[in-house]
Amino acid sequence: MSDKIGVLGEAATTTVGTTTVYTVPTGKAAKGKLMFILQGNAGGGSIIEFFVNGMSIAKIAAMTASFYAFSVKSAGLRAAEQAAQPTGIGTALTVAPADPIYFLSAGDTVQYATSGAALIAANVQFVGTEIDV
Repeated sequence: MSDKIGVLGEAATTTVGTTTVYTVPTGKAAKGKLMFILQGNAGGGSIIEFFVNGMSIAKIAAMTASFYAFSVKSAGLRAAEQAAQPTGIGTALTVAPADPIYFLSAGDTVQYATSGAALIAANVQFVGTEIDV
């Protein structure tokens, strides 16, 4: 067994339902952050909720049609929805791992649930360190 650092899990599912981004393997523990970019349905109404080991940590309710939501540094879990993709001009317009750090044990999960309307696009990652225990 060996330790890992980097992207521990990722998902790009856009359909309505629950998607598992990462599950901590047996004999491991993990410490990490969420990083994501989402584009809401062209008709609006996409609802996204993030879960860490079953606990709801954030919810984006009824996204505006085709708007983007993404994680940023130093602004909670995400930036406010916006019509344009992130440009990288400054912290508020750059996709980056959000500041909250999550600690997980073997079997714990990181998930997101999409309801209301499917997304146009999604890329959700759990980034951090996975160690042997």
